[in-house]
Amino acid sequence: KLHIIEPKLALGLAALASVALAALALADEDETLYVVGIGGALLAPFVTSSGRSSGPLTLVYGWIVITAGLFAMRGHRWKVAPRLMTFAGVLYAGVGLIGATFSVVSDRMAPPFFALACTWSAAILAAAEYRTTLVRSYMTTMAIAMLMAAASVATQHPADVAPLALAGTVSIYLIQRPLSMRAESWLLDAFAIPLALLGAALIANGGIDAPNGVTITLIWGAAAAGAALMNDQDRRGPHYLVFGLTTLVSVGYLLRHDPLALGLGLVAHAVAMIFLMRKEKVQLVAVPIVVGLIVALVKARDILAVRPSYVSDPFINSGAILLLLTLLAWWRFFDVLATTKFDEHEPEAAWAVLARAFLPIALFLWGWYELGSTISHDVATSLVTLYFAICGVGAIHYGRSREVPVVRHTGLGLCIVAALYALSRVWNLESVGIKAGTLILVSLFLIAVHYWYRRAED
Repeated sequence: KLHIIEPKLALGLAALASVALAALALADEDETLYVVGIGGALLAPFVTSSGRSSGPLTLVYGWIVITAGLFAMRGHRWKVAPRLMTFAGVLYAGVGLIGATFSVVSDRMAPPFFALACTWSAAILAAAEYRTTLVRSYMTTMAIAMLMAAASVATQHPADVAPLALAGTVSIYLIQRPLSMRAESWLLDAFAIPLALLGAALIANGGIDAPNGVTITLIWGAAAAGAALMNDQDRRGPHYLVFGLTTLVSVGYLLRHDPLALGLGLVAHAVAMIFLMRKEKVQLVAVPIVVGLIVALVKARDILAVRPSYVSDPFINSGAILLLLTLLAWWRFFDVLATTKFDEHEPEAAWAVLARAFLPIALFLWGWYELGSTISHDVATSLVTLYFAICGVGAIHYGRSREVPVVRHTGLGLCIVAALYALSRVWNLESVGIKAGTLILVSLFLIAVHYWYRRAED
């Protein structure tokens, strides 16, 4: 500090003194002394510097000290020293970010590159007891540094960010294998860090709207799928979750201008993810499936909302077809949840009930909506009345043959509703004959339904 000797020479002497102290600590198996020695080496650039001490050369020095320290620590079951190494990596990267001149490419990319280099040093040299913690800390630091660097130079130098971000993503996939299935672990290793690095690549590229935005997103999806295949089947879920989300975003963006194409694309994506969920037994894939099908329902609603109140092509118009396909996809999704063992656990009974009840209810409501919008009010009312009667009789027959009382009860209710529909159509007519005839027909229908509804043993 007094400038008696050159700063570079002072740094060298301080580093040598710290190394000697650390070597003495290793010889004596003294963790406290080792921490003091390595800590002195890490602080040396800031103590001996006469000016700016946050450039790339400082980060190179810090990486050398951290790497040497990790190498020297092997074979020692120390607890404080690994924490010092973790703090050192975060501190150096933070100092690099704070003091970086973001108009200079080397300054901007040095902190995330430093964090990635520390990650690989920890992966190769650190003991198994604390390797995972070090890697996770360094990769989290890299993700934050990448986001900050990308935000500061968005669209100016995208080629500098995306390759480094992809290298970080692939690195954590390779190093943190096999993947830990503890929620607090995989949320970082397989979800938050890769998506943060993807976000940095997209921000620097100008967002997904940029020419290469979808390509970058799909590359991350392919990397996640590859990471899934590198793990055992019971550890693939988090990676497939990222794969599902990235492909979902890509499909949604590419088809965003056409509501029908978007809805069909999301349904197709959901069906593919449902197949993946059944084959790989990964329940986390349900997240992109649910998101995609909800958006598909919204698009079907939007298409149905702009069509006329009464149409001449029920069931075969674009909105009806999209709604039907979406409902069928929901049914397949519930069926997979009801019949697949996830994590060797038996499926919950509630999913089985939902899977059995959803399809007939959904198809009935779909048919009711379409018939209620056919040609005109009078025609629609007549068709709905007939529809309720046929569905009611069919439900009674199914409930009798399969001995399912609730279906039989539902059929009787539908028949009663059909009768009320028929009465409401003629109630305000002036012709007494039509009223009387309708009442007689409805009464005969209800008597016949009641007779058939009742079984001999009841």
